Amino acid sequence: MNTECANLLSFLSGELGEKEKKAFAEHLIQCSECTREYEQMTEAWNSLKWDFEEMEPSSSLKSEVMNFVFKTDDEVPVRKEKKWGVFFFKQFTPVTSGLLLAVLVLVFVLLYSNIQLKKELAAINLPMEVKTSLSLQPADKTAVNMNTDGAAYILQQGDERRLIVQIQNLPSLQESEVYQVWLLKDGKRRNAGTFKPDEAGTGSLTYKLSRDDKFNQIGITKEPDSNSTKPRGEKIVGSS
Repeated sequence: MNTECANLLSFLSGELGEKEKKAFAEHLIQCSECTREYEQMTEAWNSLKWDFEEMEPSSSLKSEVMNFVFKTDDEVPVRKEKKWGVFFFKQFTPVTSGLLLAVLVLVFVLLYSNIQLKKELAAINLPMEVKTSLSLQPADKTAVNMNTDGAAYILQQGDERRLIVQIQNLPSLQESEVYQVWLLKDGKRRNAGTFKPDEAGTGSLTYKLSRDDKFNQIGITKEPDSNSTKPRGEKIVGSS
């Protein structure tokens, strides 16, 4: 068999180019062996081409094929994730991974602290304004405590309001006794806290006001203890 005889299968399958196909056709006329094999293979090809029975694939075969397809699709991301995980652990040793995690935690803590610090600085930089001032005078000017006086201020800084009470020349207290500050409006009282003066009779109180704390008068009474829900002792000073 020469070189051109080896092209018989390629000629039958149509894989030869136009030039090679023309050359083999001329060879086929001259070569009896190739002519005989060509006729036999053409006859066999034609019989295979038409003499078959079309069959419907079984349901089990369909199921196996579909399961394979969907199983393959589902497994692809997992394999990719595993590859990424292997790549990550190859890049970092356990010690390096621990250090990296510690750095990330530290960065988060510093970021949070920075945000809180900015908020605190912003609050400090807000101007403080005196919204209201009330003069406090003795309730009974003929009593021993007639020299007692003071003032109350409502200070506002941003959204926060605070009541500052400052009193001087207060009579001394006995053991559990305290001075209690009351906020008054329309005959209703609200407890604003208690305090004790120093040896010189000077006392002060700071009270954070809520949005519901509305009043137009202040009264200070001397109470037997700090448990009073309404005045039990005498009134010492009040706003005029």
